[in-house]
Amino acid sequence: MAVITISREPGAFGEEIAARLAGKLGFMLVDKSRLVDYWSEVDPDAASIKNDDEWIPLDDLDIDSETEATVRLLPELIVQLAEDHDLVVIGRGAQGLFRNCPGTLHVKIVASRQFRVRNIQSNEEMSSREARRWTRDLENQRFRYLRFLYHLNWADPNLYDLTLQMNRLSIDQALNLICCAVDEMQIQQVQRSQIIENIVSESEEDRENDHFVHFSEEEFARFLEFYGIPFSYEPDSFPLETNAEGKVVEAFTPDFYLPEQDLYIELTTMKQSLVTRKNRKVRKLRKLYPEINIRIFYQRDFYRLMAKYGLLAPESETADHEPKKEEL
Repeated sequence: MAVITISREPGAFGEEIAARLAGKLGFMLVDKSRLVDYWSEVDPDAASIKNDDEWIPLDDLDIDSETEATVRLLPELIVQLAEDHDLVVIGRGAQGLFRNCPGTLHVKIVASRQFRVRNIQSNEEMSSREARRWTRDLENQRFRYLRFLYHLNWADPNLYDLTLQMNRLSIDQALNLICCAVDEMQIQQVQRSQIIENIVSESEEDRENDHFVHFSEEEFARFLEFYGIPFSYEPDSFPLETNAEGKVVEAFTPDFYLPEQDLYIELTTMKQSLVTRKNRKVRKLRKLYPEINIRIFYQRDFYRLMAKYGLLAPESETADHEPKKEEL
């Protein structure tokens, strides 16, 4: 059994590639129409999935209970399909649902914005302005969807085994590359149980472990996601001091890592005593690990950045926020 997930930028031919790949391999294509049909077996009124498929409100807190129930049930339906079929799943956060599972291949289909806008103009009969707006809205929806379900960044390259740039490839060439990856990785030889076991529990554990410590970190993550900047949240912890037994007694965990810039970022929007302590740790980190690139974002830097891009929360929302944990 095997599962291939296709993540796609709007207008990059992801839907066509997924459909043709499923036909070529004899896999079941899991797209909106498939999920609507399957959903109707669970709930005769399929209107909810038609409205909520790959959609999350701009503010997660605005999501109503019915919409949230629909969004959280969709992954379970996809897992049920994977129990009986080889799948090509297009979108629906499947790269998060099946991440790190054996027997899976995660593909991302991309293209330049100009290339994609032209395709959308042609296929949807839109003006250039309409196509750009439509593209941007779809991109943001998919960012929010994956973030809401799995606390993952859609643009993170570590989520994908294969990224295809459609400016330089034909659809046939893209299909051949994916099929070669399927053969080389031998994903069809993996037992069905290995693919689906522990999927739900793993997702729940990740949601527990990926909470942001401070509201400013969540706001900064939203900023990075909006502009398609890949990042990891607290991916590494650096020992700064050990005792005689070799046990780490002091460590430093920067808030964010930007892989494209090879840069760690530490946000400091708290009281002065904590700012001073963080500065000391950063100095020690630079001395012990000179190869590490790190930058501190002070409160003024953070607020200027948020204000510049219209993302600054009102003062009434920020005044009473305190960090939820202490650093080592």
